Amino acid sequence: MGGKYKIMPKQMRIACAISVIIQLVAIVFILQAGHVISIDALKTVAKQVCYFFAFYLIANTLMNAISKSKMEKLVMTPVSFLTAICFLFTAMNGS
Repeated sequence: MGGKYKIMPKQMRIACAISVIIQLVAIVFILQAGHVISIDALKTVAKQVCYFFAFYLIANTLMNAISKSKMEKLVMTPVSFLTAICFLFTAMNGS
């Protein structure tokens, strides 16, 4: 979250918790699109959700690249980019 705080303020902690929930949802969708799990209710939208997360993570990569935090630039930029590529490949190859 930018590396600005050593102890995050309450609002930032809430945002971080929401981020974790979003990431868990993303995990479920990539597993569904990659045929690792099978949840009937997700079959019709898994591919589109993976495209959404791929493009979201590409935007996230760009934001990390311009961050003031060296750690975010050096660590999170490539992690975000690689995750975006994984979502994109899964969306392109999933059903």
